[in-house]
This record gives sequence, C-alpha cells and structure tokens, in this order.
Amino acid sequence: MNGPRDWRAREPRRAGVIRRMLPTALAFAVVVAGLGYLHGDLRELLGTAPGSPRSALATHRVYDTGPVQARCDTLPRDIDADIRVTLRALTGCLDRMWAATLAQADIDYTPPEEVRLVGTPEEAACGIDDYDWAGIYCPGDRVVNVLVEDRRAFPIMFTLAHEYAHHVQEVSGIADQRGPEMFDEAWSRRLELQADCMAAATLRIVEPTRLRDLRRLAGAADGDPGAAGQEEAYRQSHGSGANSARWMARGERAGTVGACNTWAAPAEQVS
Repeated sequence: MNGPRDWRAREPRRAGVIRRMLPTALAFAVVVAGLGYLHGDLRELLGTAPGSPRSALATHRVYDTGPVQARCDTLPRDIDADIRVTLRALTGCLDRMWAATLAQADIDYTPPEEVRLVGTPEEAACGIDDYDWAGIYCPGDRVVNVLVEDRRAFPIMFTLAHEYAHHVQEVSGIADQRGPEMFDEAWSRRLELQADCMAAATLRIVEPTRLRDLRRLAGAADGDPGAAGQEEAYRQSHGSGANSARWMARGERAGTVGACNTWAAPAEQVS
C-alpha cells in the first residue's frame, strides 16, 4: 500500500541567472546608448556644455571680481637689460595682483610652488618631451616654467603672465573640470585663450604699447605661409592667432577675469 500522496503543487523551475538579468541588461544598454546619442543635446539642455552660459565654468564666482590691479612698480627701468631680473620682479607683482583679485571672490590664492626660469626645455619640471614651447605649467606640482632666451624681454614677460594665468585657473578651480571634455582640443582652446586674455589683463598697464604690438603680431600669425604641421597642432590646442588677439584685446580693454570668460563663448570664438 502506497503512502499518502503529496498534493502540493510543485514550484516552477527558476530561470537561470543570465535569463533573469538579460531584460535588465538590455534596458540598461538602451538607456546608455540613448544618452550617448543625445549627450551633446542633453548637456546643452542642462547647461553643462562648454559654451553654455549656464555651465559651472561660465558662472564661476571669479568672473564677478573687479579689474586686476595691474601695476608693477618694482620692474627695472630697462626691462631688457637683465631679463631674469625683470621676470623675477614681475613674478612678485603677479602674485600680488592675483591674490587681491581672487580675494574678492573669497578664494585663497597661493603662489606657484616654483617659478622655474630655464635655458632649455630639459630643465623644466614637466613637458620635457612636448613639442617646442616658450612656457609650460605643471598643474600637479604647480610649477611655472618659462624658457628664457636671448631676445627682447616683453614676449617672455607675456609668457610668464600666461603661465601664471594657468596657475590661477588651477587655484580657483576653473581648470578642475571633470568629464569627457577633459584634455580634448576644444577644452584646451578655451583654457589657453582664457590664459591669453588674463595675461593681457595683468600687463595692460605694465607695458601697454608693447602689449598692443604683441597682440597685433599674434593676429597676423595665421597668415604665415610657413606654417606647418607643428603650428597647426598648436592652433588646434591653443586656438587661432586671430582669436588669441581678440581675447587679448578683451583683457586689455576691461582688465577683468569676467571679460575672459571663454567658457561662455560660442565655438567660433574659441577655434
């Protein structure tokens, strides 16, 4: 005689892990693909794309500061007599200018860890293997490097002021961008053209005539028939000479960081 029959209904077999996760994975893939396809439009809608007046970089509080107090009374009478002496004097003035400017935005300014005046690129703290440069900023170590050559002082002074502007971008958080634009060419051009503008703001009273001449020279550089691949690569990462001259002019006229807001500018102004 058989024992009592178990009348409980059997539970259906559970689907395998892969079969159970597949619909969720497919839905996730569709969402990711959609976001990738609409990424530019979505970022523009949210105001996070470079060139949007609502982006965090375009609305940074440093743009509300007044004109940079661009005086440097410690410069030698003859700036060409000893270029290193001139650059050391300008370094102190740039520290003073930017400390006062950033204080208006409640940002603590700290000078670069080092200002290295080098005779060859191999002496720099970074960028040793990069293509030819007149100055370079090392954001990790916060070191300003300027190549000192046997020529007129003012172009080298502008290089120093430009690299100092990169330091200000780092200290203020302007350069602390995270996202897909980090270190691409469009991001780099906005950063570099802003540094040109900020450098002009600091030198507009120091040497106004030479600054104007340098700006005109930059604007004429695009017509140089000798421009080759290296110059084109520089243009892609730093912007055209014409746009550099335009941003320098903005720094000259207004003397404010707000006039140098490349992050709110349309693409054609930072190309």
